[in-house]
Amino acid sequence: HPYIVRNFSTPRFHKLAWSAHGQEGVNACGVIAGGSDNGTITLWAADKIIGDTEGAQLKQMIHHTGPVRTIDFNPFQPNLLASGGNDSEIFIWDLNNPDSPMSPGNKLHPLEDISGVAWNRQVQHIIASTSPSGKSVLWDLRKNEPIIQVADPNARVHCNAISWHPDVATQMVTASGDDRSPVVQLWDLRFATSPMRTLERHKKGILSLAWCPQDSDLLLTAAKDNLVLCWNPNSDIPGGEVVYELPATSQWIFEVHWCPRNPSMISTASFDGHVTMYSLLGGGVSAHEEPAEQPLQQSDDPFANLAPKPRQQPVETTPLKKPPKWFRRPCGARFSFGGKLVSFRHDNSRSVRVSQVVTEEALLERSSSLKRPSLNKISQTFVPRKPLVQPILRNRTSGTF
Repeated sequence: HPYIVRNFSTPRFHKLAWSAHGQEGVNACGVIAGGSDNGTITLWAADKIIGDTEGAQLKQMIHHTGPVRTIDFNPFQPNLLASGGNDSEIFIWDLNNPDSPMSPGNKLHPLEDISGVAWNRQVQHIIASTSPSGKSVLWDLRKNEPIIQVADPNARVHCNAISWHPDVATQMVTASGDDRSPVVQLWDLRFATSPMRTLERHKKGILSLAWCPQDSDLLLTAAKDNLVLCWNPNSDIPGGEVVYELPATSQWIFEVHWCPRNPSMISTASFDGHVTMYSLLGGGVSAHEEPAEQPLQQSDDPFANLAPKPRQQPVETTPLKKPPKWFRRPCGARFSFGGKLVSFRHDNSRSVRVSQVVTEEALLERSSSLKRPSLNKISQTFVPRKPLVQPILRNRTSGTF
């Protein structure tokens, strides 16, 4: 069931974010931050909201001169919060000392709104920002200055959102909110003159995007055409490959997120006030089920209850085209003929290892000696011979082919 913050009054929110920042016994469930329309960032203790106790609000941070349009927590240091607002304002907040935010560098001119900020998922001191002009900037917090700027060479995009590749430190995506060019651009910052891929399927401007942390082949986008699409951004198919599509809704979806613990679950927020959970694996309750029959109402019109009720057509969903990476076995092993052991693991080498298992009579004798003593004497027998038994607990393999 939903948890509601009591005695709560604030202007409209632009963005919410949840951080693991906290200590055992103090904010054990982390901190929730909200950027609002009046330029304030409000912090709440998640455990007090869940426990329905007083004092959930921790602090209000006021430093922006206009609306706080975007916020993002650092994945390496959960006490660091980045925020973006009007007039090219970007601030880095330390929740341990929230009264003194820092700026990643001097404001870039001409001044414009910051529509998205995102911390790099591999390098903790790199952050990216984007704006409706289509310009995206990389900031190095160690140097306190911008290091790279990228923009569409044809100046046809108006960026609404930005996200980093979960595994590759030099790649990111930007989404255009312009109805005339509703595209997602994948950038490799080693070749920043033009995007390496462009994803084109939406009919109207894109409002939100989210890259799956557990599978870099899954990227979600939500747009003003009421569609939520799941792409494989690493596919070489021209225009992009859509691997999953959610049923169309009646309202714009302005926010989409992956569940950090269960990556098959995603959440969406729409302008009709609904937050909806979906599973990429199917199942659950359809959002388009017919409502239950309502009792007849008294009416002066004798034909009021005779009008046929419109039946909603069932919505067909397409299953995910490929199994996600979290289903992949990280490693495996199998014995074959002749005492060979075949093993594999998923790493950069993608190799299969074939080893010859050596049978040692002395090792078998030591193993058998563990089974002989009774249970009440096992400790007395095992402890003095521990140096002799340790090799039993290790894999005795030799020879790689």
